[in-house]
Amino acid sequence: MNRFKKSLVLSAAMMLISVFSQAQTATLSGKVTSKNTPVEFANVFIKGTQLGSSTDIDGNFVIKNIPPGTVTIVASSLGFDRKEKTIILTVNENAVLNFELTKNYATIDEVVVTGTMKEVRKSESPVPVTIISAKMFQKNPTSNILDALYAVNGINPQVNCNMCNTSDIGINGMQGPYTMILIDGMPIVSSLSTVYGLSGIPNDIIDRVEIVKGPASSLYGSEAIGGVINIITKDATNAPKFFVDINGSTWGELTGNMGFGAKVSKNVSTLFSADGYYFNTEHDQDKDGYMDKTLQRRLSLFNKWDFKQKYNKKASISMRYYTENRHGGELGWNKKDRDFVDFESYNDNPNSPDYNADYVLPNGYTIYNQKYAKGFRIPKFTSEAEKQAWLDEVHATNPDAKLIDHMKYQESIFTNRFEAIGKWELPIKENITLQASYNQHDQNSAYGTELFRAHQKTAFGQAYWDRKFRKHDLLAGATFRYIWYRDNTIASNNGKNPFITQMPGIFIQDLWTLTDKTSLLLGYRFDYDMTESESGSHKNAVHSPRIAFKYTSDRTSTFRVNIGTGYRVVNIFNEDHRALSGQYEAKFGGELKPETSLSGVLDYEKRWATESIGLTMNLSAYYTHFFNKIYPIRNDEDRTITYYNVNGKEHARNFGGSLDFILNFSIPLQISAGVTYSQAELYEFERNEDGEVESNSLAWNPFEFSPKWSGVFSISYEFIRGLRWDVTGEWKSPMRLPTQGDMDIYDVSGNVIGVESDPRSEWSPSFMKLNTQLSYQFKNGVQIYGGVKNLFNYVPKNLLVNINDPFNDIAAVRGGLGFDTEYNYTPQQGITGFLGIRFNLR
Repeated sequence: MNRFKKSLVLSAAMMLISVFSQAQTATLSGKVTSKNTPVEFANVFIKGTQLGSSTDIDGNFVIKNIPPGTVTIVASSLGFDRKEKTIILTVNENAVLNFELTKNYATIDEVVVTGTMKEVRKSESPVPVTIISAKMFQKNPTSNILDALYAVNGINPQVNCNMCNTSDIGINGMQGPYTMILIDGMPIVSSLSTVYGLSGIPNDIIDRVEIVKGPASSLYGSEAIGGVINIITKDATNAPKFFVDINGSTWGELTGNMGFGAKVSKNVSTLFSADGYYFNTEHDQDKDGYMDKTLQRRLSLFNKWDFKQKYNKKASISMRYYTENRHGGELGWNKKDRDFVDFESYNDNPNSPDYNADYVLPNGYTIYNQKYAKGFRIPKFTSEAEKQAWLDEVHATNPDAKLIDHMKYQESIFTNRFEAIGKWELPIKENITLQASYNQHDQNSAYGTELFRAHQKTAFGQAYWDRKFRKHDLLAGATFRYIWYRDNTIASNNGKNPFITQMPGIFIQDLWTLTDKTSLLLGYRFDYDMTESESGSHKNAVHSPRIAFKYTSDRTSTFRVNIGTGYRVVNIFNEDHRALSGQYEAKFGGELKPETSLSGVLDYEKRWATESIGLTMNLSAYYTHFFNKIYPIRNDEDRTITYYNVNGKEHARNFGGSLDFILNFSIPLQISAGVTYSQAELYEFERNEDGEVESNSLAWNPFEFSPKWSGVFSISYEFIRGLRWDVTGEWKSPMRLPTQGDMDIYDVSGNVIGVESDPRSEWSPSFMKLNTQLSYQFKNGVQIYGGVKNLFNYVPKNLLVNINDPFNDIAAVRGGLGFDTEYNYTPQQGITGFLGIRFNLR
């Protein structure tokens, strides 16, 4: 037999073996119900294998290629008792098996990973974890995860800027920089992306969000002082074959996402998603001449691959690209004027190594830089004669100078971002996991006439080993984090010297089961922070211990205590938007030290259930004490912000508590609500406008943008099968806001001739926002939904001052109130109707 015949015979034999092996399997189908009502998205799987399926909207499932023999099938769904059945399957059998699940409000017990970095049931975790499912986000549809988190108790997305509508997320009264945001357990959301990248994370790729309120630096390192928000993306293995979600609003917003999930082979699955948001309609409800909501165009592309391996080990890799163009400001702004820029820090000596100006304008502070700008703006003047004299000087300096008059104030941001995340559980008997992530963020921004260029690269890698030993569940690992950051501010000497952090670390954790009712978690992390920056370099050894204890009196009551330390590397970009908005110059009051903290959390969870009602209640209290707290001293006359560390007796603290409850009824009604009390305050010496200590007596001031009381609520009712009504809302008590106080007014000789007071209140009013939605789910997988956001049309008022002189041309010489964009406490978008359609093909 020649080589060709041998090859042909071998191929035919392999095909026959393949066909025969496939024929030696069985198929199982059935339906999962509860009280004759289909249970959708229930998990049905063969115990001890990776074979499984999820039910469709009618509760039906199909599992193929099951080896014949005796198998145990498990059906489970959130809010129901888990059920197992054992049957014998024969070759080529098409068996049918149905499940009737019993609803049990007292035994809802999801699997969480964020509190301990390993999969444990929520009831077994000594660290309290809040779980937000993707379904919750559909009660009040939003275009991104940032807006969706307004519905979570104790979470405070804060608007940082009236013009560009950037936000960050605080936990329990803490400000945004103290929150670590993870994607699939990787710390790739920080610095630039905390402010400009969160709005680009679409909801359609999210499976759930896990939130740890309290110290978590012993596992996650820097920035996890206030807590951790872990955004967990969907598993490609269980993703729909095709999905689409499109909606529009009466404000002119259009949001759309679509994607697909596919099984490339038995062990390889992929998920792809494309998400877009378009808003290009100017709104000005308060008639101040400035847009209420930033115009935005953004696109997010996401692709994830999941791999099944030997020993039931998993591997995955995901990538996301995000691009956005947003701008806000005065109505009728022309984007052609974007690169007419004022520079206030310059050197016009061409023979100097620090030369950065082609020529200086006659007003003494505005320069023209050919590298960044295409022209410069004519400042405002009190008279036409004064303006003409200035123009004559400009043309004498440079006859070919490009000028623009009557320029409108705007804040325009171009963003490009790439992320990659990988996880590999080694296909061996030992539980060893390797994880890595990389992100690159490029920012091109113009704040008025201040150009801001920033670039960031972050790489993170970790390896950890997980093993159970009798009553001990051990976790140990090593990490390395690299941050490269450069911008054109003082943080990197106008782009000459990047901010670089290299931080190797090790951690160890022991989850010790003391008894059937008690467990103890002991954790320790060591990081070595090596940072080089224009504001000073340092090398710090950081120790982050943690202890957590859990006591369960019975199946329905759990008490937890969590104590640990926190750590945060200094990053000027996160400190204050005013430092980058073109209104203030940022300075450092000496070498800034990293912030540290000591925190404690007490948590009590209780569940009650009867045949007709189930109640889950969670009560918690927390306290955080800061060391080396960074705070700004603002000099409104010189338009500067100087950052200092508190020292000596100076300190900051945050304490409070929260209460959450969920009520489930035998009728299709669910009610949930939560309330949080928080008191965040800074104790500091009395200082003058230059930051110098004037008195050794401590003055008390509350944190800005931190309300004492806040709350959320949600009501859901299903009238008939598929027809659902949802009401959601949030409310906040007054919070302290940044105002300018009393500002002196000067004549041309520099003499004080009067005082101008900021008319805006230092405290915001209490407010509430209410949303409602009606949705209908068809049997073919189509869902239509519509409703109204901000039903009471609540919008903040009188947010801006000095609106007729936004570039502070006149104020820069004669004093008075300056134009600023940071005074805000909630989005300005008024009442909005929306209508959308979803479709999932399983």
